[in-house]
Amino acid sequence: MPAIDIPHVMKLCRRVLDRCDWPALAEIYFHWGGEDMWKEKRPAITDFGEQIARRLLKDLPRGGASLWVGAGVAELPVLLAEVMLHDREVTAANLRARECEVLNAALQAECPEVALRFLAEDASTVGKPRAFDHIGCISVFTDPETWPLLSDVAYGRVAPVQIDVEQFVAEREHARLLAKGLFVRLTRPGLITTSAEEVAWFLEQAHFAEATIEASEDLVETAVVGDPVGFLTIT
Repeated sequence: MPAIDIPHVMKLCRRVLDRCDWPALAEIYFHWGGEDMWKEKRPAITDFGEQIARRLLKDLPRGGASLWVGAGVAELPVLLAEVMLHDREVTAANLRARECEVLNAALQAECPEVALRFLAEDASTVGKPRAFDHIGCISVFTDPETWPLLSDVAYGRVAPVQIDVEQFVAEREHARLLAKGLFVRLTRPGLITTSAEEVAWFLEQAHFAEATIEASEDLVETAVVGDPVGFLTIT
């Protein structure tokens, strides 16, 4: 039996992706032209996943536990790498139930023995009271479906004069509750993998908890949205 390494995991990931229901994923992610968009972006999924996995596994201990927030098709390669290469327990939460169904069906068809399944549950409460030494949170607080105004502000798509203050405050407090719910489940020392636009949510929680954050200098661009992703060490 060949040794399991990152190229082996990426090869398996491509087979799982081949099993996915892409018309269904197209409807979930894109309003129009979804299948063509995915054809364009699919090669970047494993490229991004391999880059993240190589960087992340340097810092993650074997046998630990990760909580991934809003984990979907783009995160699949790194989740497989954590489970298969570092024997880690991965909780992948995603409120898009249909996406969970598609990914779980593909995993079951291609690698039923791998202990990875996606859960259509709230990441701040899933698996409680379990704590985690790593939280993955990529392009969650900038999701335009969940927080349309926060997303517009984060990406500079709205002018200050156009901001609906009441809506902004409501979305901000909702996001703060999620950030708090995630941060309290992180053991220290711990690691957070997140996009640059989301760092401020965790900086605020670290301030409240009197924790220290050290940000890595290296960034990896995501496969679907293109957000730069980095790594925060929490002590």
